[in-house]
Amino acid sequence: MWMSTQPIDDVSLVAATRTGFLQLFDYIQGKNDNQQKIEMTEPKKPPSAKGLHLQKWGLTYVAVRQFGGFVADEDVGEEAAALYASVAGTVWSMLLIEAIQGRVQQITLLRSIIPHLNLNRVNEIWLTFDMDFAI
Repeated sequence: MWMSTQPIDDVSLVAATRTGFLQLFDYIQGKNDNQQKIEMTEPKKPPSAKGLHLQKWGLTYVAVRQFGGFVADEDVGEEAAALYASVAGTVWSMLLIEAIQGRVQQITLLRSIIPHLNLNRVNEIWLTFDMDFAI
């Protein structure tokens, strides 16, 4: 299960991820329908909250690239291109080509949001794809 925000309308992906993080942080701190603090990995049946929805993921294929540092908007395209380059020439490259050509299920940026952490920051860019395109 995965708790998600509604789509965030912002030209800055970095600002949108911060907005989403704050909504989810408020949720686990008790700003939910049960006014209940929640451990990030705890609930089997999480409470609902305005502006958030529960996603239940089945089998999901994801190409992932990790990168360090503070994320700027211009980094996202560069890291997505580097993700693609890292699988070029492999069996996975055709799946990513299919995804990039309009069959993308979801592109996700996960970024380290702890402001005082300067070392060992880990960010990820995810591209989910459908294995059915490989057949």
